[in-house]
Amino acid sequence: MTLKNLISPLRLGHSPFTLKHRIVMAPMTRIRANEDTFAPTPIMAEYYEQRASEGGLIITEATHISIEATPMWHIYPTVRQFGGQVPGIWTSEQMLKWRDVTKAVHLKGGVISCQLLHTGRIAQPDVALHPLGIDATELPPVSSSATPIPFSDDVNDQYAWDKPSVLPRPLRTEEIPRLLDDYAKAAENALNAGFDLIEIHAAHGYLIDQFLNDGVNKREDMYGGGINNRCRLLFELIEHLEKVAGAGNVAVRLSPTSMESDQRYFGVDDSDPVTLYSYAIEKLKNLAYLLLTEPRVGGLTDVKEQGLLNRIYRSIYDGTLIGAGGFTPESAEHAIHDGSYDAIAFGRAFISNPNLVDRIKQDDGKNLTPWVRKHFYGGRGRVGYVDYV
Repeated sequence: MTLKNLISPLRLGHSPFTLKHRIVMAPMTRIRANEDTFAPTPIMAEYYEQRASEGGLIITEATHISIEATPMWHIYPTVRQFGGQVPGIWTSEQMLKWRDVTKAVHLKGGVISCQLLHTGRIAQPDVALHPLGIDATELPPVSSSATPIPFSDDVNDQYAWDKPSVLPRPLRTEEIPRLLDDYAKAAENALNAGFDLIEIHAAHGYLIDQFLNDGVNKREDMYGGGINNRCRLLFELIEHLEKVAGAGNVAVRLSPTSMESDQRYFGVDDSDPVTLYSYAIEKLKNLAYLLLTEPRVGGLTDVKEQGLLNRIYRSIYDGTLIGAGGFTPESAEHAIHDGSYDAIAFGRAFISNPNLVDRIKQDDGKNLTPWVRKHFYGGRGRVGYVDYV
């Protein structure tokens, strides 16, 4: 099979960029930032440079907008054992170190999008013990409501919480402008760092998702109740960031859950997810792209191929639609050919195949190097990070 659709050009939504192929590097938390500063390290710049390609889109790992937004990822045993940290982009040092990353990608002709994240109730008070957290006035956890993370070993919850968590406090209505400004400051830093696009991480059980879903959002103000109110924060955030980055340069990631798959992320769910996400997606306009995570995505477990449950949103979204979650090169080609998606984001395949684009072009990706899961999260060295060839 020749993957001609996967390697064909694509105009990227309302942005000024045209990609030379549709093989996108998905955002992947790898936890290799500087442990004292949350800034990217030289090895991170090398990692992104290895995976960049001419006219290819790279989406960064989740990059945190403030100390309030930042978790200490001890949920992963490898982080507890080997160390490592997630990156931020709210300080000058973080911004300057991200410049090394964007420069490396641009030198190879790539396009790079900075994924901005506030984790909401996932961030815990132990961040106050970090040097950057000691003097912070706003510390986690915060959320849409005082709804706890359920302790879970449910196989349907891709990020089951396996340790005690602190009950989050609801963000006050009058705090929302401050939250939007935190995002705006992070976006300004990202642009100053050389990023081409800004992606809002509104998925996977993090803060925006905690506002969208009524299983968590129990608010009685303008940000709670009906679907239109629960989507308000997302829409306001898009508008806020468009003022910073320009219309067409902002993207969104969503992870529509499905009653059929019973999929959840950190225990976040909704009583009517199809109606919720249909409403949200139909209102999204002028984006660089919309990235949807298929419910089959593997978080902490391996997954097998399933049908594309999120193809139902194709008919209500007329912009560039990127799919992610469990794709092979062959299934990605089919998804583009049948119109389900315009491009496909690969995660684990990019981890172990830094030259994934070339491998797909050369032999349709039939001889890909397998990944080693134990090296996915955390660490300080090259093993399992930049030593794949």
